[in-house]
Amino acid sequence: MVFDLTTHPDFQKKVLQAGFSNAQFKKLDALFLRAASQKIIVHRTVDCDFDEGVATFCYHKSLYHPALFKFIIRRASPNAVMYELWKAGKGRIAKSGLFERVFSRLETEIEQC
Repeated sequence: MVFDLTTHPDFQKKVLQAGFSNAQFKKLDALFLRAASQKIIVHRTVDCDFDEGVATFCYHKSLYHPALFKFIIRRASPNAVMYELWKAGKGRIAKSGLFERVFSRLETEIEQC
């Protein structure tokens, strides 16, 4: 498996200024790797819309299934980021300006699968 991270300088500058860090990205990635090792989640996609200031991490049960969880990072203002967690069949189950709050909810949801 090859993992290439493409960075867009303008988006990276804006997101870092707003509060989303590389460490938070690594936490989302580490969570996927833990879930993949237990065969709970086997596929993930990362999508970035640079114009809108939105990044989406989607976690899938398999390559061909729709996303089970979507972790959305959205620039709410020049100095603030909002984090949302969506679950298939339920809709949005968490929304906060604090990364840790939404991330811990994602961890518990994955553990319950």
